Amino acid sequence: MINTKFDSLKGLIMVRKFKLFFLFLLYSLLLSCKQECNVAIIGGGSVKVVESSERDTDSSISDVQAIVAKGRETIDDIKRPVIGEAAVSLKKYIPESPLMNFAADALFVMAQRYSKVPLDIAITNKGGLRSDLPQGAITFGDIYNVFPFENTLAMLALDGEQLLQLCREIASVGGEAVCGLELVITPEGDLVEALVRGKAIEPSRVYRIATSDYLSQGNDRMTALALGIDREIRNDITIRDLMVQYIKELASKGEKLSAECDGRIKVKK
Repeated sequence: MINTKFDSLKGLIMVRKFKLFFLFLLYSLLLSCKQECNVAIIGGGSVKVVESSERDTDSSISDVQAIVAKGRETIDDIKRPVIGEAAVSLKKYIPESPLMNFAADALFVMAQRYSKVPLDIAITNKGGLRSDLPQGAITFGDIYNVFPFENTLAMLALDGEQLLQLCREIASVGGEAVCGLELVITPEGDLVEALVRGKAIEPSRVYRIATSDYLSQGNDRMTALALGIDREIRNDITIRDLMVQYIKELASKGEKLSAECDGRIKVKK
C-alpha cells in the first residue's frame, strides 16, 4: 500500500520546486538587465547619463539561456517518472466522459480515506481538467497537465434540498464530473431526475460530499456548495496528489487505469 502522507509531501515539494525555479529565473533576468544611472553637471544644468551594463548583451543572453536550460532539466526530472499506465485514452466532453468519470471516481475513493464519516458523492468541475490523458504510460507530468491547479480536498454536507439545487446547477451547464449521482437532464439544461446511488434524494436527509476547496466556495456556478456545513478543508492534500496516489496504487496491483461512460448523466431526447 502506498504511503499517502509521503506522496502528498512529495507532491508539495515538487510544486515548490517549480515556484522557486521561476522566482530565481525572474530575479536573474532583472539582475542581468539592470542599468546604472549617474547625473553629470554640465553648464549649470543637470543631464541624465545612462551607462551601459557591465555585461555585454551576448553575455547576458547566454547567462539567461543557461539558467533556462538548467531549470528545464530540473522540471523534466520532476515530470518524467512513470506512475502508472492507462489502458485507454481518457478524454473530456459533456454530459459525461471517461476523463470526468475517472476524476470523480478517484476523488471519491481517495477522499473517503480522509473523511471521518462515509461519503455519498464526489464532484469536481470539468473546467479544472485541462488536458486529456493519453493511452499508455502515465507520468507525473501527464497528471500535472490534467490537474495544474493547487486545488485541495474539501468535504462538506448538504441537505436534500440543497443537493437538488446543486443538481439543477450541474444540469444548467450540461454536466460535470460526478460520482454517486445519476442525473437525467434536457438539452436546454433543465433537471429531469436526480438519484443518489439509485435512490431518490430525500429533502431532509444530509448528504456528505467530497469536492475541491475552490468549488466548496460556490465557484464555477456550483453555488449550492457554498451552503455546505460540517466543512473540512484539507489544505495539505491537493486533488492532484490524490490522483497520483490513486494511479500508483492501481499500478502496484498490476492494474491499468481505465474509465468509460456509464450513463451517470443522460440527456433526455
